[in-house]
Amino acid sequence: MRLKRFALITLLFVFALTACTVSKQLKQLGIQAQYQYKEGNYAEAYSLYDEIISIKTGQGKDAEANVYQNAGIAALHVDRVSDAINYLEKVKERSSANAQTYYYISKAYLKVDNLSREIINLEEFTRMYPDKEEIADVNHQLFMAYVRSENWDKAHTQWTLLSSKQQEEVLTIEGYVKLVQHLGHTNEVLSLAKKLLQSDSKNVLGLEVLAVHYYNLAENSYQSEMKAYEKNRTNRQYKQLLAALKVINKNFKTSSDYFESLYKLKPEPRFANYFGNIYTRFENKSKANYYYSKTEQN
Repeated sequence: MRLKRFALITLLFVFALTACTVSKQLKQLGIQAQYQYKEGNYAEAYSLYDEIISIKTGQGKDAEANVYQNAGIAALHVDRVSDAINYLEKVKERSSANAQTYYYISKAYLKVDNLSREIINLEEFTRMYPDKEEIADVNHQLFMAYVRSENWDKAHTQWTLLSSKQQEEVLTIEGYVKLVQHLGHTNEVLSLAKKLLQSDSKNVLGLEVLAVHYYNLAENSYQSEMKAYEKNRTNRQYKQLLAALKVINKNFKTSSDYFESLYKLKPEPRFANYFGNIYTRFENKSKANYYYSKTEQN
């Protein structure tokens, strides 16, 4: 009986000693992790926080919310995106989320292209933390997310919240081009496309906008003038057709120049088809067939 009692006391003592040792280990790991995190040594911080979480999980417990938060942010910095999302979502589950939680988890969802979750977290940030210093960056990310999701009404409203500097960035202008294209603001689209090419002569979107614009301008005019001549085959109408064809051909040539630069960068079948149509109008059958064959090969 005494032996059993002694054994039980010994076992309890070992358990207590082990618990005390683990507690000290967790405390030490926490101090080290916090130091590395504050110093911006995110790889080391992530490793230490991950160890804390593993120990807690082994005990059948959860780590503190701030451990999950810092672990999630550190994980994102070292491109462990799935871990970042997992840890930051745990912070939200505990109703312990703050501005940093929503800010970084939206960045993580952007990296994995989960557009709906990205937007949800960005919108939550703007609703709850409009005065935080990150709001400008959040507004910008949200505008780009609305464009990608083709949520044009919200994108149009969000554009007004961007700073003038943000509105001058190439990627932002590209997003705005897509927006005004949807709204049908032709003149604004053209000026923006030219602005893109001023920043980068090889900007694909800028080249495409102008190439397609001058093509449509020429083709629509060609169709209109030919119909008018077919309806009224007079000398006067023929002279009008010849005069119109000079402008039409000039616009086709301008379109062709833009498509040439574009096709070198992005040889897609749809661009080859435009080339085929242009050379058909120029009555250059061999070149037209060459580009039409490119559409079939792809």
